[in-house]
Amino acid sequence: MKPSRPFALRLFVPSGQPEGMRIVEKTNWSGIGFVIPRSQLKEFTQRPEASRPGVYLLSGPGPEGGSDRVYVGEADPLGRRLEQHQAKEFWTTAFAFTSKDGYLNKAHAQHLEAQLIQLAEKAKRCRLENIVQGRSISLAEMDLAEANGFLEELLLCCPVLGFRAFEQPVRKTPTSDQKTFHLSGPDASGKGFESPGGFTVLKGAEARSEFVESTPANVIAARSELENQGVFIQSKGHLSLAQDYEFNSPSQAAVMLLARSANGRTNWKDMNGKTLKAYQDEAAAAATEAENL
Repeated sequence: MKPSRPFALRLFVPSGQPEGMRIVEKTNWSGIGFVIPRSQLKEFTQRPEASRPGVYLLSGPGPEGGSDRVYVGEADPLGRRLEQHQAKEFWTTAFAFTSKDGYLNKAHAQHLEAQLIQLAEKAKRCRLENIVQGRSISLAEMDLAEANGFLEELLLCCPVLGFRAFEQPVRKTPTSDQKTFHLSGPDASGKGFESPGGFTVLKGAEARSEFVESTPANVIAARSELENQGVFIQSKGHLSLAQDYEFNSPSQAAVMLLARSANGRTNWKDMNGKTLKAYQDEAAAAATEAENL
């Protein structure tokens, strides 16, 4: 894996309205991105970039608080296709990416679409709405390098813009300061660590199959969706986590394993029984002390 490197993004809001469309540019990247609220789609389609080829992502909230619904597509031109997608009711925001210098073509866009769909399927962080999957495109060596370079930059931009459907948890090296926490309960156990988007539980964690009766319906539906996506699989009478998976918070991770209401900050503990809450409280106290020096 390549080491992380600093980068800068520039956001521009041409309408002057905070809720309006945002234009995204990245240092040393020939691409350009747009974050388009559904109600502001016309603002994008009137721009010259809307007449170019590119890829787009439609995103909307999942039913009953489940995973976001996402559609990945490519188009030439982008604007016309997005207008056609107004028939789809689920999405609230579109993310569109094209090139500033016009080098991105239809074949590049088709390759990007196929790669993004594969990444979303692997990450399992969203409910993918694509019925027809992206087509694998054979590109010349130079075109393939250009498309993959564009993809790499696009994937750096997405989480900064709040779109995380392609992200997969990254384990740090054993020598790092990343702390591993443990959880156990009736028919449930797991290991995990704090991560940028919440709390990551490691592959192989066991989850209790049946929720307690008082569990809210939306919580049950959320885990059922994870089962349908293959994040949890049936294994010897219980559920097993099929991959490292980042939950939104320590508490959501604990609830999904214990199948009941849970405070993740107190349920996740180190090998000596020290809770995640204790670590967080110590870190907060140390920060306050340093500020007062």
